[in-house]
Amino acid sequence: MIEPLERLAANPLVRPSQIAFTRASGAFNPGACVDRASGRVALLVRVFEDDTRRSCLAMALSSDGMSVDEIWPRPAVAREAAYEEWGVEDARITWLEEEGRYAITYTGYSAAGPRVCLITTGDLLDPAQYVRHGPRLAGDNKNCVIFPRKVGGQYVILHRPMPHIVCVRVDRLDEEWPTMGAEVLGPKPNSWRSSRVGAGAPPIETRLGWLLPFHGATTIAEGNVYSMGWCLLDRDAPEKVLYVSDAPALTPEAPYEIDAGPIPQVDMANFPTGVRVVFPQGLVERGDDLIVYYGAADVSVAGARVNREALLASIEAEMGWR
Repeated sequence: MIEPLERLAANPLVRPSQIAFTRASGAFNPGACVDRASGRVALLVRVFEDDTRRSCLAMALSSDGMSVDEIWPRPAVAREAAYEEWGVEDARITWLEEEGRYAITYTGYSAAGPRVCLITTGDLLDPAQYVRHGPRLAGDNKNCVIFPRKVGGQYVILHRPMPHIVCVRVDRLDEEWPTMGAEVLGPKPNSWRSSRVGAGAPPIETRLGWLLPFHGATTIAEGNVYSMGWCLLDRDAPEKVLYVSDAPALTPEAPYEIDAGPIPQVDMANFPTGVRVVFPQGLVERGDDLIVYYGAADVSVAGARVNREALLASIEAEMGWR
């Protein structure tokens, strides 16, 4: 049995009512990273604005990773570029240790559709230093993560041309990224990921390989339920899957992960049994624990923790049984 995740006692960590700069119906889908200057966990939270019906990113900060101490009274990433006109959504944050900078992937939404975009910065807590590189992939795409170090001298990127996760490599982040690559993971009929999958948080390197949280969703007829699983990729050949969750590691069960709606930021026609969503986007290490940060019911931010070594040992044992 895989070591279970334990939901944080302070959940939900961020609620729409805590956003001061706009009237929000959603504060959810957080990118997460430890800020190297302060040691705090930084969360880039998607905020859905009631008045505009569009999204921006807010900054929330946590000293211990278990609860939020501060939420900025202004957006951290607002809609500034034409390719963001309809929304800035669903950030993932990678610390590129070899370069001493952060890479933030996110969805820029406009008339051109949802497109994977990139920001880089040397200071995560100073948006004035954020450098926009624009859309990196041609066509509609979401759920993109960058590995924290190069493999074979190249950046490794996972993204989601519907409905599966592919792995691509590039020499430079500011060049256009390939739309097609090696398929890493796809849907599995009659399972918790029967409709589609997508990369969650940027993976972390472990003694077993690259540990990746990912989301899977059922079909609309099955309720369009979003859950989280674990995937383990080979350290030297990340296109190769070593392990993938048969059962979800976290599935909507807590009250804040389930909402009957209506919710302005979602099309309720896609959720015939209500919005039941666990959507992982952040993974950080704090002491002996791994903490996963996720969007709950497309409304709020929540977190769950697991002992790192206990999780790895349980995955290792399950791999040995197969």
